[in-house]
Amino acid sequence: MQTKLPQYQLAVEFRHGSWVSEKNLDRTLSFLADNKLAYVCVDEPQGFNSSVPPVIAVTSDVSVIRFHGRNKAAWERDNTAASGRFNYLYNDNELREWEPRFRELSVKGKELHVIFNNCYDDKAIQNARQTKLLIDQLSSTSP
Repeated sequence: MQTKLPQYQLAVEFRHGSWVSEKNLDRTLSFLADNKLAYVCVDEPQGFNSSVPPVIAVTSDVSVIRFHGRNKAAWERDNTAASGRFNYLYNDNELREWEPRFRELSVKGKELHVIFNNCYDDKAIQNARQTKLLIDQLSSTSP
């Protein structure tokens, strides 16, 4: 696949779980790897038809994680503004769940990008700070 943006590393975030279902996962990840497209790992509410499971995969030199929050009550509600879906502040334990995944993605890729989409008030900023401290701690304890 040829892209019109060869100077940029492109990343793909799937918005429906069918892309990474048991049936489609290998084919999806192979396509991304063959075309040097970064797979975006997600953290979002689970249990909905649209939910993308937290599949951990590296398909290029860049690893990407996007945190959407876990606001189940507003995730698929029709009368909720988009900003309401992302009204969620991760607690320390929820971010620590990602420790082994941060390590894995850091080792398998050359760069790790962590993006917070829980952009209601300053929740994304707070969680980004927490995550930076967590990753710094992991880096200082790595062999």
